[in-house]
Amino acid sequence: MKTKLINLINAAFLVLVLAGCSKDFLDLEPTDSISEDEVFGSYVTANSALMGAYDQLSSFSFGGLYNPIMADIMGEDVMINSVNNWNWFIPVYQMNVLPNYTYIDSPWWAGYKLIYDANKIINNSIYIPDATPEQITNLVGQAQVLRAYAMLKLAEMYSPAYAKNPEAPSILLNTDSDNLDLDSGYKRAKLSEVYAQIESDLIAAASQLKENDDKGFFDSRSANALLARLYLNMGKWELARDHAKLAAKDITLMDVNGLFTGFSTRNSETIYAIAYTQEDNNTYLSLPSFYWPVGGYSSMRADKDFVNKFSRSDARKSLFLKLDEIDKDRYLIVKFGHNNAVGNAERICIRASEMVLIEAECEAELGNYTEAQDALYLIQKRANPGASKSTATDQALINEVLLERRKELFGEGFRWQDIKRRQLPFVRNGDHWVKFSFTAQDPDYFRLTFPIPQSEIDANPALTNSDQNIGY
Repeated sequence: MKTKLINLINAAFLVLVLAGCSKDFLDLEPTDSISEDEVFGSYVTANSALMGAYDQLSSFSFGGLYNPIMADIMGEDVMINSVNNWNWFIPVYQMNVLPNYTYIDSPWWAGYKLIYDANKIINNSIYIPDATPEQITNLVGQAQVLRAYAMLKLAEMYSPAYAKNPEAPSILLNTDSDNLDLDSGYKRAKLSEVYAQIESDLIAAASQLKENDDKGFFDSRSANALLARLYLNMGKWELARDHAKLAAKDITLMDVNGLFTGFSTRNSETIYAIAYTQEDNNTYLSLPSFYWPVGGYSSMRADKDFVNKFSRSDARKSLFLKLDEIDKDRYLIVKFGHNNAVGNAERICIRASEMVLIEAECEAELGNYTEAQDALYLIQKRANPGASKSTATDQALINEVLLERRKELFGEGFRWQDIKRRQLPFVRNGDHWVKFSFTAQDPDYFRLTFPIPQSEIDANPALTNSDQNIGY
């Protein structure tokens, strides 16, 4: 990682976009950059660097598109259409990727670019001469959440599940911004070590950051939400529940009308959203471009077996359409729309409904069935006022919560990780044009973990092909 990271980043720590330069120009000073001393020479320029890190998170190869869309087509509920798909994400949907594919390579380097930018801010903000202690705390806290967000996404994609083996090789762990040893490189850290770093960053940020009214920035609430996700992956049910409650505390869930207007711009239950504008968005490389039936690629479809899991009285069933003039074979999805222009839509990354469902899952796992049923009912009754509160217990109640996660969060980037973190069977039938059926004990389960990019193995002296994930 070190060699390529130096080539891409260290020569060009930019004020606004923190863009890296090519390895062919390693020894040249880019004309659109300023020195690191200048970046951290004032609060204004350091804050601009933080905005550049947010820009990196929003890139289409990371949080803007690749993360959420791949996490759903690696499941059983939605798919890329078999025709008119423009060849986007086909090997991901087929779960037949190789270490040199762009869908493997691009998120890895985008994630590490973000981590490296965050490292710079965390390690240098204390030296900003005109920044107040409060401003320094805010810069560092947001950068810690950004780093944790990127590490968690990368760990989920490129590592086996924590439930399978917390000591398994995971991603590369680097929190330094200066001591980059090109000769030795970095080995893959244990998953438990990566999670410990994520936990440390988020605990610090949650305690130091204030709540921000602008949900286009990370704050204490979003730090707690990410802790809830982290502990959910680890099966630490009490901690996941407690942080989910903190993240959703005093938030009003959107009403049923919000289900049809709440996914192109932030709403009452938004905890964090990527704040795209009409002048600054990923246009065709955006969720609405792939999901909305017109305007863009419009190639995402829903499986009929998934659609049939919604009762007729469930308002969310209206998010699926059968229109013969567009596609007579599969269901269209109208959950993610454009806002006046192609691709112009904020991407809601964290919302309170997810936190309520985390609470429900954890309470069910802890044997607190009444509390789990109550939390589950909050989500169910909004979509279906006539819904009856569950009376299930034990595994049956857990299964109900997991099904509700599928119904509520589809398209938002959770299904791949939900299958993997709980080591669930993977069964893909129905309308799917690539079908699978395997369990966590079958050799094919390796497909739920991406390979380490070949570009990393080739560039990193500490790695060889023997460090590659199983199956690749």
